[in-house]
Amino acid sequence: MKLLNNLVEYTFELTGSRIFPEELSRESREKLPVFISRNYSLYKASILGKDYVLLVHQRGDEPTPTQAMTYADKVRDHLQAQAVFVFPRLDAFVRNRMIRQGVPFIVPYQHLFLHHGLIDIREQSSRGLSIERWHNTTSVPTQVMLLYYILNGKQVEEWPLSQWSKMLKYSRMSISRAWKELAAMNLCEAEKRGRFLVLRFLDSKRELWNRALPYLHNPVRHRMSAIIENAGLLQVRKAGLTALAERTLISGGAKTIYAMTLSAWKTALQQKNVQKVSIANESGVMIETWRYDPLILSPDEESVDALSLYLSLQDEPDERIQGALEEMMDGFPWQ
Repeated sequence: MKLLNNLVEYTFELTGSRIFPEELSRESREKLPVFISRNYSLYKASILGKDYVLLVHQRGDEPTPTQAMTYADKVRDHLQAQAVFVFPRLDAFVRNRMIRQGVPFIVPYQHLFLHHGLIDIREQSSRGLSIERWHNTTSVPTQVMLLYYILNGKQVEEWPLSQWSKMLKYSRMSISRAWKELAAMNLCEAEKRGRFLVLRFLDSKRELWNRALPYLHNPVRHRMSAIIENAGLLQVRKAGLTALAERTLISGGAKTIYAMTLSAWKTALQQKNVQKVSIANESGVMIETWRYDPLILSPDEESVDALSLYLSLQDEPDERIQGALEEMMDGFPWQ
């Protein structure tokens, strides 16, 4: 189903976490009124750690806001679960009413509203470009694009979007959406250069960072303890306190910390290059799995880039860590 596939890709690009919808069991479907199962395909999925029942629109007109509220109530009453509607499109009036009434919904690549959760509402500009109103966080490709620019500056200023796609290892569609998100935040704009679009960032790197920081998210998905069997075969970068200690006077802690992608971690487990162990195992290291590949932003370094490192530690309550982060950012080459 195309709509369901779009949902999976959209939420992955927005959150960095892939969802795995499963068809609702026959027993659960039979608990719901027939008019729901007649017009919607029903799935269950976890989004950002919260479980939902997905009502994927199949046929008929989109519901009125009152109908949507009724359907959501039926799901809650009969299945003790939160419903999320998934539409291929949604009228602006219905969308706004559903938001006011707190009914969660997703229109892949356009809108996402999860009550007490992630919100992404996008409008069309007068030029016909997709312009987003962002709440909470940017998408993962957008964050990587912005950090890459801040880290590399003038080296990338003449890049067409195809070059961004190649270097960041995201699809052209993802890169196109990423620059539009940045444009919606008034951080960049696109200029036509012959047949190509070239991005022009609108402020100094320090100003871009400060303005974007409230919307940037922690790149770390999970942390776990492991023993590395063959470090030379791993695609990792030093991270956490280990990386911070290389840039400041803070102690690196008892265990070396490394960052890698979730897919690289799974491959390493399958090939027995790492072994997951109890966190109490003093001989192990700490592995962070990241929402994006740390090698992209630090291709020639042993440690993760300073900006991602800051984002991974900014919520730590330890005053020594906060002081070290401030020291690191003061020494960052903003010019």
